Amino acid sequence: MIKIDPEMAPLAAAGALPDAPTIRSAGPATMRAILSQLSPTGGPAMLAVDDVVSNGVSARDYRPVAAPIATIILYHGGGWTVGSVSDYDHFARTLAAATSARIVSIDYRLAPEHPFPAAVDDAWAALAGTVSDGPLFVAGDSAGGNLAAVVAQRARDEGAPALAGQILIYPSVAGDVDTPAMHAFVPPMMPRDDIAAYYDLYVPGPADRDDPRFAPALGQLSRLPPAMVVTAGADLLAAEGEAYADALEAAGVEVTRHRQEGALHAYLTLLPDTSASVATMANIASFVSRHAVETSAD
Repeated sequence: MIKIDPEMAPLAAAGALPDAPTIRSAGPATMRAILSQLSPTGGPAMLAVDDVVSNGVSARDYRPVAAPIATIILYHGGGWTVGSVSDYDHFARTLAAATSARIVSIDYRLAPEHPFPAAVDDAWAALAGTVSDGPLFVAGDSAGGNLAAVVAQRARDEGAPALAGQILIYPSVAGDVDTPAMHAFVPPMMPRDDIAAYYDLYVPGPADRDDPRFAPALGQLSRLPPAMVVTAGADLLAAEGEAYADALEAAGVEVTRHRQEGALHAYLTLLPDTSASVATMANIASFVSRHAVETSAD
């Protein structure tokens, strides 16, 4: 029996209902609508919010203050299949307010209409086309954490843009649903069968499953920017996120870890007012502040 954070128990109970819609039973269109209904609205006021286009990719640009300490390129989660900048508006505002950083939230193309590597191509194009205010970070949760890890590797390979850090929030990095960890328990949200369904929608070709642009854990990990890896205790993706953090450290990359025991997958975006989310956001802000200062001093 896995432990569930008491503040997250109602969401866990709803997700565990036999008739709860899933990507397998309801399909992408319905799940997109459900995420839009579940996503918090409002959030901290910004100095400016603008819908922009970065290298041909739609994005939303959040400026919390006149002189932000950094710029964070944000890739939303949703299994590469659901989610949008509008769904992540509250999260982007919260992240901007907590870090005093400019947030550029990327509206990359979604599967199955646009399968792999369309999301990767958009993620990279948007990053390459952004003129940063201060040190530049990439960030994302779940599928967005995957994209952040992938573009961090490409930025190293291309020699630009220089990244001050990568913030990987319960990221999907291994692309493998047949590991022992994936069979270790059945969580109330994002069980193994759902993860497999998202993989099938995003990467329908089996030959692509070993591509580091889908499974960055299979990529070359040395000389990457400092990483913050956030994992949730009641999430099947926690094991591979923590293994990725281990591999980064073994390759000489500076890693900051934050494991939130009892937390569900997607807790940071769906349950932003819980103690777990507040603590996680504070640690993300500390990571950004520390590495923004170090990068500016170099």
